[in-house]
Amino acid sequence: MRGARGGARADRARAGRVRFQLLGPLRVQPTGTPVRISARKQRTVIAMLLAHAGRAVPIRSLVTEVWDGRPPRSAVPNLHTYVMQLRHLLSAADSPAADRLVTSDGGYLLLVEPPELDLFRFEEQLARARKAWSGENLGAAEAAYARALGMWHGAPAEDVPLGPALRTVVADLTDRYLSTVEEHIDVQLALGAHREAAERLRTLTARYPLREHLHAQLMLALHRCGDRPGALAAFAAARHALAEELGLDPGAELRRLHRMILGHDVDPGGSVVTLRGARRLLPPVPPAFVDRPRLVTLATTALTAPAGQGGGVRVVALHGGGGSGKSALALRVAQRVAGRYADGVLYADLGGSTAGVPPARPVEVLGELLRTLGVPGDEVPVTEAEAAALYRSVLAGRRVLVVLDNATGAAQVTPLIPAGDGCAALVTCRGLPATLDAVPIAVGPLEEAEAVRLLASLAGEPRVAAEPEAAAEVVRSCGRLPLAVRAAGTRLAGRPDLPLETFAVRLRDRGSRLDLLPGVRSCVRAGYDQLSDRSDAARAFRSLGALDQPEVDVAVTAALLGVPRAAAERALDVLVELRLLEPAPGGRLRMHDLVRLAAAELNHREETASRGTDSG
Repeated sequence: MRGARGGARADRARAGRVRFQLLGPLRVQPTGTPVRISARKQRTVIAMLLAHAGRAVPIRSLVTEVWDGRPPRSAVPNLHTYVMQLRHLLSAADSPAADRLVTSDGGYLLLVEPPELDLFRFEEQLARARKAWSGENLGAAEAAYARALGMWHGAPAEDVPLGPALRTVVADLTDRYLSTVEEHIDVQLALGAHREAAERLRTLTARYPLREHLHAQLMLALHRCGDRPGALAAFAAARHALAEELGLDPGAELRRLHRMILGHDVDPGGSVVTLRGARRLLPPVPPAFVDRPRLVTLATTALTAPAGQGGGVRVVALHGGGGSGKSALALRVAQRVAGRYADGVLYADLGGSTAGVPPARPVEVLGELLRTLGVPGDEVPVTEAEAAALYRSVLAGRRVLVVLDNATGAAQVTPLIPAGDGCAALVTCRGLPATLDAVPIAVGPLEEAEAVRLLASLAGEPRVAAEPEAAAEVVRSCGRLPLAVRAAGTRLAGRPDLPLETFAVRLRDRGSRLDLLPGVRSCVRAGYDQLSDRSDAARAFRSLGALDQPEVDVAVTAALLGVPRAAAERALDVLVELRLLEPAPGGRLRMHDLVRLAAAELNHREETASRGTDSG
């Protein structure tokens, strides 16, 4: 977030002269009179640039944001006008403004020093607070938390019209704010400021009735003030809010505290038990990401729907071929729904997409998750059954989302699924495990317009706009596969002198196409590696690649392998399960063009090795 140009820093030497405010109403405040940005679309532009301060924001992303996905034909020239007007407005506060708001990599870049943006100052104070707290310096921690929260003057970007990207930014910032508030109150309670904390928590629980940790803190603060009836009433209010809004009972944290208060068994010096280690353990969504609204809506709806009559954990499986963007989509969905899981988010990469590396064993992943949840290392069981039992016990009654990325099958995933209707699991996998009770959501290649948009976000919007036909040919040569399009865009970004038409011509050479799209071979190989103990399926995969036909059927496969029809059917079923083949109309099967190229290479290598063995 803090990327900047060293020369611009040295030339300006003005850090702190202008203050930008995003944590509340949007403000640009020089040493004198604040800059008034009254035009709604200009506020959206500068908020988007501040949210990505130090990084170039592609023109297409700004257009989508300003017009909320419904731009007019004149959107791009209008955007240029808004930027020109913003430069003029900024010049009143900061001359020369062009040195701060610059054109870069097919987009615009706002150069901001850490002292100039309230979000950067907030992060700095928050880091100091957590460091002091971990060192048990509660006084210093409390002061740093207070300074961090003092940066906030309302809801983030509260007077800015929001598009899809800023809505996500605002949701994430709001969650970060509330987590910081909860940590600050934990420190206040540890310092004995119970009455002050209780007054503060009454307002917070009314404003955020679904934050269970705030309710637990209020119960504890009231009890320590000697108001046991008030603490029990706070539990009743929390239970009512959760039932009304989510159709759920209070989680384990609230229930445990409730029982302790009823039994007069609350340690006066104790603190609220929380799975603090589980909070926000998600990798970032790739910067160049094309939103897929239909799929995001399907997944978020399934993960946030009330539990059914029989209860039970919610499980969603995003399944599709390698390189189809399942992991990035899962991270975006997890970001969207994280606020509904009060006890946090866990993430584990199960290793099913890395060629040459065996997938993670469940017992290894359970150990990592248990340590993340605060279980001491010497108390983590060494057997899978015992570790799974402890894992489910720790999560029982909690509200935690578990993201299980790159799974290989039900045997790997099942021990990692939490128990209880308060938790959920979001799984990404190539083939949908038949025994996994999950809501299946198929993830395929991008639509051509989406693929071109992804290419533009990496190679540059003006460049793609100048050669639309070549850009379309490039993404078609990539089979509209996000992994391949990303590889093409990255290569083009590193070669700004290379015309798209020239690159498109190079991709026409099927013999060298995979050389121009790094990452695709290893992605296909990761799926092929799972065929090691199924020789007929592995041989079918290689043979179908050499056949160089987009679609095949059982009869063709049986003839290629020289096996009975039943054996060919079993081999094809395996390939479909791993998404190395996809169903096609008429009972036929289709192999993605890039997958077929990789399969042909594997077949050639196998034949070469076989000839060498025979001649030896």
